[in-house]
Amino acid sequence: METTAFTTIRVENKTMSLKQLLQRLRINPAWADPDCCKRDLVLICWAESEGLTAANADLQSAVTQFRRMNKLYTAAQASAWLEARGMTLEDLVEILKPQILHADLARHVISDNRIRRRFIETASLYDTAEISRLVTNDFGIAQELLFQVEDGADFHVLARKYSSDEATAKSGGYAGVVNRADLEPEVAASVFSAEPGEVLGPFERRREFSLIYVEALSPAELNVDVEARIREELFQEQFTTYQASLDIQEFV
Repeated sequence: METTAFTTIRVENKTMSLKQLLQRLRINPAWADPDCCKRDLVLICWAESEGLTAANADLQSAVTQFRRMNKLYTAAQASAWLEARGMTLEDLVEILKPQILHADLARHVISDNRIRRRFIETASLYDTAEISRLVTNDFGIAQELLFQVEDGADFHVLARKYSSDEATAKSGGYAGVVNRADLEPEVAASVFSAEPGEVLGPFERRREFSLIYVEALSPAELNVDVEARIREELFQEQFTTYQASLDIQEFV
């Protein structure tokens, strides 16, 4: 039986052939994962039910971005790359299409009002803190360094000299902006109830002890990044519900 005729996954009336599955595998093994394939077929079904189609301009943009990522800078390079994988440009477009439909559906089914309501309900999750960190594998040293800071020593100078965290030590311990989910629960609770300029800890994790210097605290605001995160969270919740309503069959 030809690979073009062999169906591997069916979602309602949408199918993925063995040939399409192999094409995905040749591009990116993760794209051939059954869950990924099902997700893409569900997105196609959902978009169709909502009367949405991927705009040509968006598809072209996705293809252009894909070519850049794979260093296919000329038409000849792109053609050779596709041919080596038994694909046409149309095949690639079909594989990339669900990415566009995902974004279109998220904008279509998740209203701004729903995003604002979720933000009001969960605003504290989007608070951010700017922190610096000093890490050592000895509790006694961490405690002694804390005492030195309390006596007036410069935290950042101590971090450069004593911190074992290679990623932050050279910058005086500066770790950047974090939100609650980036920190251990105990650390997050302390950081977001502190005042800028406070040094907290020592906190133990995996036999390491850290001091946290709170540089600044920023209450949550519904900016572009937070709006995008909430939209995606709400979309994933609705996607799960929609997917459960469909007839999905696997033949692999």
